[in-house]
Amino acid sequence: MENALAFGFAAGFFAFIAVSVLLSRLRLVEYTPREVPLSASRFFSIAILFLPLALFEEFLFRWLMIGQLEGWIGLVPAFLLSVAAFVAAHRPNGRLSFLALLNLSVVSVILGFTFLNWGIWVASAAHAGWNVAEWGMGYAVSGEKMRTVLPSPARREVQGEPFGPEGHWTATVVLLVVLLSLIATHPLH
Repeated sequence: MENALAFGFAAGFFAFIAVSVLLSRLRLVEYTPREVPLSASRFFSIAILFLPLALFEEFLFRWLMIGQLEGWIGLVPAFLLSVAAFVAAHRPNGRLSFLALLNLSVVSVILGFTFLNWGIWVASAAHAGWNVAEWGMGYAVSGEKMRTVLPSPARREVQGEPFGPEGHWTATVVLLVVLLSLIATHPLH
């Protein structure tokens, strides 16, 4: 189980790193360092917050909506309801472009697939890994409104995309590669 949790966290973390590398290589990122750096204790205390936040979201959107509703309404309707609710829950974080809607949907499908194959803990670890990498590199996590609640170590913004990396086509590419890899290596029965 520990290996699965570490793998889940690393998968989410490095998937976001791939998005960040693409954005940087394409010179689409504006970087501003913090005037006053976060102390190490402040950095780690904020980073640790992403674990229970991810667990809460996975409990709500995967365990409750997929795991519990599946018996009542069937897997496909429960899964689709989970995706729609996950996207709707991220709406208050900022303006959702078409790509932001698409990417949030694909992330939800990936996390739902992960939940069905490995359980809530691994899905939570993958979710937290993505968010920790995104925040730690200075991007707004799922939209600009979260930046005031969880101040990041720097400020990176994607040019022309107020929702952040999740609203850009580079995230679409990485997320689709992850999803297709999961489907190819772990088909649901």
